[in-house]
Amino acid sequence: MAAVWRLTSPSYARLLDGEGSRTVGGRWNSPGLPALYTSSHLSLSVLEVFVHMPAQVRDDLPPLEAVRIAIPDDASSMTISIGRFERLMAAVDPLTACRTVGDAWLARGEELLLWAPSVVVPEDMNVIINPAHVEMRRVQIERTRRFHFDPRLVGGG
Repeated sequence: MAAVWRLTSPSYARLLDGEGSRTVGGRWNSPGLPALYTSSHLSLSVLEVFVHMPAQVRDDLPPLEAVRIAIPDDASSMTISIGRFERLMAAVDPLTACRTVGDAWLARGEELLLWAPSVVVPEDMNVIINPAHVEMRRVQIERTRRFHFDPRLVGGG
């Protein structure tokens, strides 16, 4: 089993339904379509969460839960190449361009995973999981732990 990471509020740590992104959308899905956002490394999850945090929240960083999720080694997947990613990011509206690709991936329902370069660190991959895919039953939470941001991220300590 391979592992991916998710950093989330403790109240959502045991949920793998993609409801948060269904509500507000994400880089690779429009609102209304559930998708579960994870990263190939916990450190990338930290960066992804931090850059999306409103500035006023950063002064009092909330405790979160680091969730290690096991995905089968043979899980079906699609990968966005760095070249394609760069073309999507160079579009007039990069968010819409990425969402169009992700929405089509979700609509096809052929693969459990979408591997996509991170906007924050394009050499590292985010892994979007389709919670409606039949293979989702094979995805398991391995473990969770409390996570606290290092205060130096906001100039303290």
